[in-house]
Amino acid sequence: MLAIADPEPDSAPILSLRQPVTMNATPIRLDPQPSHAELARLCDKYPVSMESERTMEYGTAGFRYDAAVLPPVMVRVGILATLRALETASGYHVGVMVTASHNDESYNGVKIADPDGGMMNAQGERLAVYLANERNTDALVQYFVAQQAKYTTEKRIHSGNAATEPVVVHVGRDTRSHSPFLTCLVVKAARACGALVLDHGVVTTPMLHHAVLHANHVKFLPKLIPHRPHVDGYQRLLIDSYRALLATTDNQAPLQRSLLVDCACGVGYIGLEALLQTLDQQSSGFGSSTTIVPTNGPDSGGPLNESCGSEYVQKMIIPPTWYDADLFTSATTSEGRAIKPASVDKSYCAALDGDADRIVFFSEGGHGSDFFLLDGDKIACLLCDFVGNELGILQKAVPSISFLSLGVVQTAYANGASTAYLEQKLGKANVAIAKTGVKHVHAAAHQFDIGVYFEANGHGTIVFGDRYYDALNEAAAFLSTAVQDTVATRALRRLETLPRLVNQAVGDALSDLLLVDAILTLRRWTLAEWNAMYQDLPSRQDKIRVQDRSIIQTNDNETRCLAPASVQPRLDELVQQHPSGRCFIRPSGTEDVVRIYAEAATREAADTLCQAAARVVHDECQGVGEPPSIQSRM
Repeated sequence: MLAIADPEPDSAPILSLRQPVTMNATPIRLDPQPSHAELARLCDKYPVSMESERTMEYGTAGFRYDAAVLPPVMVRVGILATLRALETASGYHVGVMVTASHNDESYNGVKIADPDGGMMNAQGERLAVYLANERNTDALVQYFVAQQAKYTTEKRIHSGNAATEPVVVHVGRDTRSHSPFLTCLVVKAARACGALVLDHGVVTTPMLHHAVLHANHVKFLPKLIPHRPHVDGYQRLLIDSYRALLATTDNQAPLQRSLLVDCACGVGYIGLEALLQTLDQQSSGFGSSTTIVPTNGPDSGGPLNESCGSEYVQKMIIPPTWYDADLFTSATTSEGRAIKPASVDKSYCAALDGDADRIVFFSEGGHGSDFFLLDGDKIACLLCDFVGNELGILQKAVPSISFLSLGVVQTAYANGASTAYLEQKLGKANVAIAKTGVKHVHAAAHQFDIGVYFEANGHGTIVFGDRYYDALNEAAAFLSTAVQDTVATRALRRLETLPRLVNQAVGDALSDLLLVDAILTLRRWTLAEWNAMYQDLPSRQDKIRVQDRSIIQTNDNETRCLAPASVQPRLDELVQQHPSGRCFIRPSGTEDVVRIYAEAATREAADTLCQAAARVVHDECQGVGEPPSIQSRM
């Protein structure tokens, strides 16, 4: 475990620091302690190093670095969160999540949730970078004081009196050993800035986003979604919606099976256990035919995200390490007689990442050769197919309802076979390619009435526009007076349930887990039948270290390299040598490496294309070290 110096032990009691065995149903309220002197003390005690030439960048993942360098950032994030809440004239809540997602234990990070429950906008990101890199602590405090006075005056003018809404900041953290201390610094700074802090303790990232969205429900909560604040409300909303979707079965016998979930030795295990407890408590009525079995929890003996979790499974295309081996390891006597058969098979599995906002599915089968992966591309295709079919049934029965656009957003990392499938299913105009990063695909999804997005890494969701809810209301009114149409009524119920089960603020592995299982259950599909929707093209990914990644520039969706100008013609020449070939490069957002993606009709061709592209990057983009050898990299 990483030890961070000076843990401010006096601050520990303000947070729920007990071992993360359960989750708080409701947050702990920590009242404001406004003090510019205390804020100055924190800024002085945790200064930005004068010697460091590093610029802290706020990317799609927020700030994410080695945990040892983060204390100054966390103090400044407390200031940032308070200013984001102060900036809103209506007293909206904001959120802070301390996590490094799929990175290993040595890393940590932090990201801000805006009042709509989504990720912070570009204006907030610019402010975050300024605050995190300001070395003059006096200037930092003075900036906050000036902005606080400005926003307070604007609110007074807006409201017509001196009374203002409280500034509220929600905080949550994952299970990393240094998360409690780093969260303490956020909390101390926010309270010194005059914010009321609601400490949710150990939560998944999507739970924190849910709490912020539901705290601002009057303005931002979509229609058809009941107000369910905090973690307890999150659990009840998902389980109620999961059961409601399962209840739309046509009464044919569903598959009885187990779903083994690799939780990356992180917080997703705790969240999933809490969900399952809620499911057990609401056992009356229609139940699930799937027995969900969480494994690889924080106490399983495995290091966080090491050889397990969605990032590992999706990138390596192999099963995870199962640290809870007792779940499915059989035992025999010395004579070879079985005395303990395996209790869980591995034909239906899923893997979460460290903060439970990504998910992929896979089947390990009985032999290594039986393994196959269903990543974010396959999830997007399943959801589009399901929603499209139900929408088609409803529109046929109620032709008067407005046309609704169903579209999907992918990134350049999407497998070409999935793109071809979706273009055939939805039409080419309804398949968009956005720049890599959740904030880019999430924004692009809003161009459709029903926008599905999933990155190949398993981060994704569905967003529903106002026209969707209006159409469902119109269909409900029509069907209530028309001749009974069981199939159309069932389609309406399913489409009404989706916005409650889907976390529209951010990708949510637990929400997606229940949604996918419900769809597979309703269709009585195995993973093999789902996987047969289309056949992935073989692909390969790699990265090359370079002296300065800033020299690499790409087009808007990162499918073409614009600079250095010599790169793209060489890549085009390589692609033309391989049937179904496709290749692109993009600079990393956090380190001086260039990421390479290649796919082709065969595994050997994809490997060769990727390795040849790596040589191009090394030659043309100031590669570090010896040039890669294609032969040695096979």
